[in-house]
Amino acid sequence: MNLQQLQAAFERAKLAPAVLADMAACPVGVSFILQAQGAAPQTLRLLPARAAGSEVACAASADIWAQALSARPAVGYQSFGALRREVPGFGIQGDELHWAQALPLLERLLQAMRSTDPSDPPAEQPRYFDALAHLQGRYLQLQQDPDTWAYSESCGDATQPALLMLHTAGSDARQWHGLMAQAELRQAWHMLAFDVPGHGRSPLPVGQPNWTWQLDQEQYIAWVLRYLDAMQLERVTLMGCSMGSAISLPLLARHADRFVGAVLLETPFHSPGRRSPYLNHAQVHGGRLSAAWVGALLSPNSPASGRDHATWIYSQSAPSVYDGDLAFYSDQFDARHHAANIDTQRTPLWMLTGDYDYSATPADTRRVAELIPGAQFQEMSGFGHFPMVENPDGLMPFLRAPLAALHARASQGAAP
Repeated sequence: MNLQQLQAAFERAKLAPAVLADMAACPVGVSFILQAQGAAPQTLRLLPARAAGSEVACAASADIWAQALSARPAVGYQSFGALRREVPGFGIQGDELHWAQALPLLERLLQAMRSTDPSDPPAEQPRYFDALAHLQGRYLQLQQDPDTWAYSESCGDATQPALLMLHTAGSDARQWHGLMAQAELRQAWHMLAFDVPGHGRSPLPVGQPNWTWQLDQEQYIAWVLRYLDAMQLERVTLMGCSMGSAISLPLLARHADRFVGAVLLETPFHSPGRRSPYLNHAQVHGGRLSAAWVGALLSPNSPASGRDHATWIYSQSAPSVYDGDLAFYSDQFDARHHAANIDTQRTPLWMLTGDYDYSATPADTRRVAELIPGAQFQEMSGFGHFPMVENPDGLMPFLRAPLAALHARASQGAAP
């Protein structure tokens, strides 16, 4: 990779309307630096600084740039978020505020600048809208003091076992539409999902002031149990992702009588460092940064529409909600506090994690599984942190066997 190739890739990327929109919104200057041993670094200026000193630069060797811009980047090279965390030879110049302001443009550029493999067939685009005709929505009161309501969605066969799906930090139940669009799941399950209070279509609890959200484990557990009570459900099968998987561990450990078992996606062991003061900062566009923050965790092999859908949902979160959820996920949660109390004879447990995930890595999830006798772990090649959103069709083959086993157990009325 040389400077001319970087320049040519950038010129191609500028033809994309989304790139132009992010360039117009970016308040700082952006440059790429090509480093070579024994030679002076070369700089490609992509966007001029609007004020003196207000700029950020990404510096890497020709080999790192070539891997990051390849059609199929290796794990760790899929995003600037991953490069900064996983690749020692990658560096940034500029302060953290400017990095946060530039990150939405940088992540968009990296995707748009990538080469394509002409032999690849067009990726099948997930059909999230296929679920909409089958959904029923309602509001449920989770507690009266303070007055707390949650928006709930359901679809599938109400006579079949219930499958409760818990969304990720800073998001809402729309993340499960890709699986709710699967006809085979609608035939076998009564699928349920709700927006945690203060998320998506659920209002903040009465008395909770705007822009100061902070999720607590005990509060979250209580809301899940009260949701089951409001839905008049004695026992359900659990499916969670990320934060939804994290809260599932104490639920299984402490309330096994309410759950048949679980299939958990992207389960963290302990994930410090996921918070950022810029996710709720007056000088940073929170919607764009939230989308970029999670977009960095997606697989570059997932369909573009799946990646766009995942980031679109995050761009709509209210200020403080994402970072406030990370107070639980990144600061409070530790799988070691719960693993010893999970009995897989009572609640069978499967854990699936994508190899592009650097927030809850396959190695982290494997560590969790090793602490829980009988828990089953599988690494999913080609998936990121949000598999049910970025590639729900591709996720289905990994889900069939665990869900079939749990469906049989639920249908047979296995003793809690």
